[in-house]
Amino acid sequence: MKKSKTSTPTPSNPRVLAIDPGFDRMGVAVMEKGKDKEHVLFSTCIETHRKASQEVRLAQIGATLRDVIIEYGPETLALEKLFFNQNITTGIRVAEARGVVLYEAALAGMAVFEYAPQEVKVAVTGYGKATKSDLIRMTMRLLGLTKKPKFDDEIDAIAVGITHLASYRSI
Repeated sequence: MKKSKTSTPTPSNPRVLAIDPGFDRMGVAVMEKGKDKEHVLFSTCIETHRKASQEVRLAQIGATLRDVIIEYGPETLALEKLFFNQNITTGIRVAEARGVVLYEAALAGMAVFEYAPQEVKVAVTGYGKATKSDLIRMTMRLLGLTKKPKFDDEIDAIAVGITHLASYRSI
């Protein structure tokens, strides 16, 4: 996704760092609420090096997030809640990566909001049991995106950002 440097966030244009947590790949988006719709200021997928040690991979996630926070100055963090599949080892590593995200947010003084996967689906598609392709299609449609990111993790982070910004007035 393209980067676009914008002005400092304001109460009328709140800025959020949205995260789809992962250990191998973590979706990251910085979004801002505009007058008529949400805007993606930056999005990417942090890919850790599979052959690197666990601590090096976690440090890579932290350093990348720190750089994004410094460059874009989001006030809040929107994070998808952890959903355990059958692989407990993967779940633990994702939980550790989430810990790094929460740590970086705390250092930056950001308020943290968490959203369950079903909440994200309802906010973006209107249906809590929407498929992955439904979520991708609606996310792209809502934001007028013409090119799908390489990894779904990035679009998932954008969907988390949409969810947070849609509920911003009630926060």
